[in-house]
Amino acid sequence: MNNLKHIEDYFIKLHRSFGISELSYQNRRLELDESNMKLLVFASEAFDEEFENLVDHCSMIYDELQKGFSLKIRKDVNNNYLVNVI
Repeated sequence: MNNLKHIEDYFIKLHRSFGISELSYQNRRLELDESNMKLLVFASEAFDEEFENLVDHCSMIYDELQKGFSLKIRKDVNNNYLVNVI
């Protein structure tokens, strides 16, 4: 993936801004975890503005992998963020 660092930075920023730590993108459809949806209720206007950008980033990953994926963001013991694409 040519833009791996850019994509990783984007999802870390999304996690910091909206608390999204997991998502799934299957059959060109974005799915967010129910616990993430509860957090987004309080940030709905800001997230609405970001949603199209999120779908574009997910579509970029989907096109590169040629299949659906799940993405998880975790923090390690040294407070570094890890973005895992499964």
